[in-house]
Amino acid sequence: MFKLLAVLALISASVAHRFAGKEWKQTYKPKTPYVYKSVTWEEAHEYEECPEFEHDNYEEPEKGEIVDGVEAENGMHHFLSRHNPKLIEDCCARRNYTQVVNGVEQVVSREMCPDLVREDSGFCGFETITIPAANWIVIDVEKDDVETFQVRETYKKMYYEYRKPKGVRWMLPVLVKWQLNEDRERVSGQIAMYVPPENQSNPPKPDSDLIRIEEWGAKKVYVRPYGGYRHDKEFRRQWELLRTALDNAGLSYKDNEEWEAGYTYLRYGRQRIEAMVLDSSYKA
Repeated sequence: MFKLLAVLALISASVAHRFAGKEWKQTYKPKTPYVYKSVTWEEAHEYEECPEFEHDNYEEPEKGEIVDGVEAENGMHHFLSRHNPKLIEDCCARRNYTQVVNGVEQVVSREMCPDLVREDSGFCGFETITIPAANWIVIDVEKDDVETFQVRETYKKMYYEYRKPKGVRWMLPVLVKWQLNEDRERVSGQIAMYVPPENQSNPPKPDSDLIRIEEWGAKKVYVRPYGGYRHDKEFRRQWELLRTALDNAGLSYKDNEEWEAGYTYLRYGRQRIEAMVLDSSYKA
């Protein structure tokens, strides 16, 4: 198995600045000009919206539009507010990596997402995704002294404690699995990333007790994509809408968990994050 030694400039730059500086939205300034691509609601969603969800409607800002006087450091003001999600095919487009084979550097094209099967659910308000059986890298989300979940800090530990020393590249989406109490409050969580195909059959063994490799069976999830950020109140509302749509459709789901699927980098460009719940009756 070939060991990945370095990534091309685009990927290495993203790793380098991913944890550096402020955590604010839209602060990274790319060296090459950003190419704006318009996206419609219909293009970004695999379903029709439920008529009763009209209160969740929004209008995407025009390119460069400043909303409520808030400006982005990188000039992408229009992406600070809720917008149409980035297209999944753009999130998962193949990227080039450099690896050394017999002392010679070679550039290889790698997929960025596992083979998730996306389908129209046949109902309004959500789409359906089947996640194949596979190995996943998992770490428990830590809390600070006031019991606040530290998702970003935990993700950094996955990188520095496992991915970087083991030469394991990143894959999308990055999942955050939340366990809920009876009041639907989040009481614990885990971050999970799909083991890349080149490592899937024999994942490197973690040296850190913080990291574990879990073998997951195939799963079916119900999803609402969102163009914005995980701390947005509108994003948290997507689980309420998702459960309402599933109840109306008569479908069963795990009521004590909710998942997030992150596909984009919060400091740059159009965003895509997804609210998910698991089909509780799915059998592979």
